[in-house]
Amino acid sequence: MAKKHKKNKKWIARLVFLLLFIAAAVVAYLVWDNYFRDKKTEPVSEQGEEQVEPEKKVDVVDETAPEKPKVVQYDGENPNDAAELSGAVTYAGVVGDNLMIRVNIDQYLEDGECTLALLRGGNTIYNSVVRIVDNVTTATCGGFDIPLAGLGNGKTDIVINLSAGGKTGVIRGEAEI
Repeated sequence: MAKKHKKNKKWIARLVFLLLFIAAAVVAYLVWDNYFRDKKTEPVSEQGEEQVEPEKKVDVVDETAPEKPKVVQYDGENPNDAAELSGAVTYAGVVGDNLMIRVNIDQYLEDGECTLALLRGGNTIYNSVVRIVDNVTTATCGGFDIPLAGLGNGKTDIVINLSAGGKTGVIRGEAEI
């Protein structure tokens, strides 16, 4: 009886795996190279020749066409030249046991005062005065930190009278206590 030789076919599987691994490595390299390639270099074809990009269309300038007027940026009037002082309540809220009110004044002021009045139902429930503090291009009131005791709860109107450099103004706001 003759022995039949079994052919070992494991080498075929190893060869296929090796070829797939090499193909995956080549694809990964091409993707990596394409992703990080400097966009300033000229594209090169697979044969090593430089590819010529199609010429870009150049618009012909019509010498007789009128020029468009230049747009001038308008930033508004200079608030320092205004007849009245103006600004806004930038923050009004309860922080801990205090009602905190912060105000920004549109004009640059070195000296003056802010007079605060808190109103509820038309009645004044609190008054306070602080100095104006100068900033780089604007000013601000020194800050109002009012204890909540005695203020009660509800919507409160904020009226701040500004006075500085012979000018006056009023800033209004509201807070919920």
